[in-house]
Amino acid sequence: MRQSLVERAIGLALLALLVWLVFLILRPFAGALIWAIVLAVALWPLFARLRAAIGGRSGLAALIVSVALLATMVAPIVRLALDVGRQVDELFRLGEELLRAQGPDPPPWLAGLPLLGSWVETFWTRLRVDRQAAVEQLLPYLRDIGPWLLGLGAGLGRVALELLLSVLLTGLFLFYGELCAHYLRKFVGRVAGVRAIHLVDVAGGTVRAVALGVVGTALVQALLALFGYVVAQVPAAGLLALLAFVFSVVHLPVLLSGIPAAAWLFYQQGASATAIALSLWIVAVSVLDNFLRPYLISQGTRLPVLLIILGVVGGVFAFGAMGLFFGAVVIAVAHRLLVDWLDEPEGERVVADRSS
Repeated sequence: MRQSLVERAIGLALLALLVWLVFLILRPFAGALIWAIVLAVALWPLFARLRAAIGGRSGLAALIVSVALLATMVAPIVRLALDVGRQVDELFRLGEELLRAQGPDPPPWLAGLPLLGSWVETFWTRLRVDRQAAVEQLLPYLRDIGPWLLGLGAGLGRVALELLLSVLLTGLFLFYGELCAHYLRKFVGRVAGVRAIHLVDVAGGTVRAVALGVVGTALVQALLALFGYVVAQVPAAGLLALLAFVFSVVHLPVLLSGIPAAAWLFYQQGASATAIALSLWIVAVSVLDNFLRPYLISQGTRLPVLLIILGVVGGVFAFGAMGLFFGAVVIAVAHRLLVDWLDEPEGERVVADRSS
């Protein structure tokens, strides 16, 4: 008996060591793997329809979806990373032209803004009166812009590489989707029992609902922001709209992407009706996600809207961008377990207690 316990302890230790080694090996690819799983689950209905339309050829359907993801996700970031690296000198030239340009007087309300209002108003006035002194005041900050932009370009390159790996893994997960789902259901059934297998479908449905809410909200906000930029004739409207889409996806305020456009208008036109209207429009677009995202997510899952908000917002605070999905999935599974337990007939519960 004692030998049997020792053998079991050694077996468990070896199993724990194996799991730990697998974790160490896969840890550098953890981000790409998680995003690939999210993308594969979210895109599965589209993949299934596409596969049916082309005669059941899973490989071709996975290839088409992967190419589409490369074109919509990886290519823009690669383009942005290359442009940031190449256009450092151009940005400095444009900055010098802006400093030489003769802008209007600062609006009267600028000094009353909290935190930076007084400083901006003073610098604006100094820029008009004594341009050399204003430039010397900015020089300590301008010296750091070039290296910062180059670092930003390198960071975007790393993000593009991780996204590229995620897209490749997504194609593999789609191709072997049925097999992966089969083994996942078997694993859940062995660990938690047959009655828990449906939680796999709950988790998958929640991921798809959150993906619809996140991407749908980001697309709506980007299009509305683009409309405002085009109407106000703001330069680089497409790039600013792309930033709005990215900020919305990663759960950052879209307002941050609109501040440069509003600042440019105020500097060029002063407190004009166009500048004020665009500022109000950007604020309205920025707060839209607080209502639209939970509504879109609720359309794809039976989870109450309050629990969706708690799962999404709490997940972001706890786990970052990935918490958008992880938080909602955890809340959805916990809610489903609670509902199943409450709806379980009393007779079945008594039998289960006696058998245990």
